[in-house]
Amino acid sequence: MTKLTRRTLCALPLAALPMARWTMPAFAQETYPSRPVRVICAYVAGGGGDIMVRYWANALKNITNQNFVVENRVGANGHLGNRAAMESKPDGYTMIITGSAALVGNPLMMKGADYDPLNALQSVATLNDIGLILVVNPQSGIKTLADLTAMIRAKKGEAKYAVATASHRVVSAWYLQLIGAEATAVGYKATSDATNDVAGGLIDFVFADATLAMMQSRAGKVTMIAASTPKRVSFASDIPTMKESGVPLDYSVKWAAWMPKGVPEPIVKQMHGWLSEIAQRPETRKFLEDVGSEPYVSPSPAAMDAMLKNEYETWKGIVEKAKIEKQ
Repeated sequence: MTKLTRRTLCALPLAALPMARWTMPAFAQETYPSRPVRVICAYVAGGGGDIMVRYWANALKNITNQNFVVENRVGANGHLGNRAAMESKPDGYTMIITGSAALVGNPLMMKGADYDPLNALQSVATLNDIGLILVVNPQSGIKTLADLTAMIRAKKGEAKYAVATASHRVVSAWYLQLIGAEATAVGYKATSDATNDVAGGLIDFVFADATLAMMQSRAGKVTMIAASTPKRVSFASDIPTMKESGVPLDYSVKWAAWMPKGVPEPIVKQMHGWLSEIAQRPETRKFLEDVGSEPYVSPSPAAMDAMLKNEYETWKGIVEKAKIEKQ
């Protein structure tokens, strides 16, 4: 077959030109990425989620020699960031890196999140798995999960807990359902604001992401009393899990990368390859260990789709069990 060049294309009759353009996909005409890629972050700047997103974005910059610019789109339990990704042009130059919780959880718990989480975005790659840490005020006298449970029951619905993400809402409701108690939810835009109010004694507890919980604990602002993960987190091996503390709750968040639906398959495969390579690097494993997480790499975008379906079914079960109504 004759190779198509600029010269041969110019020599073709006009009627042949549409066919010639069709046989040369746009992806093949330039090296991807040829310009900066926008990376949407649904978390407030400086928080644990933001730190996570910026690590992956910077690693992609180093491997591609192209800028990956983080754009914080915060609000509505991550829905604003997810929606921004869904509505972006599917050209490979917009990506969202976030926890799967908001994507699969919001349609189950938010009246305005009317999308199908299994088809709203193009799966690219799973990245890491991170749990939540239950934190309280250091001056509260609460040292264990049993202490917190006793306090919540004693306050008879007046204990306050923070909700800044879909994970906060579902895990807190699940915990309260398991201990047979009620408490008052207080909404926040960012988990960092919630932990600040825990530190100030205005809120009794919050399930913070492990990264932020570690930072706030080291600063003496909060006390970590239990981890939602199946096993103890490496950076705080003295902190028991919820199960070890007598409450059969097991929860973690799968972090992953998505693109708008319709991105060309070669771009998706290329991005999956880069992210998978980054996830397996020793420096990435060290970073994830330091923030209480671990690699969770999908072998393909299709495998990520299967993971997402399983996550959605799990969330449906939790929402039904905890009797969470849409708000």
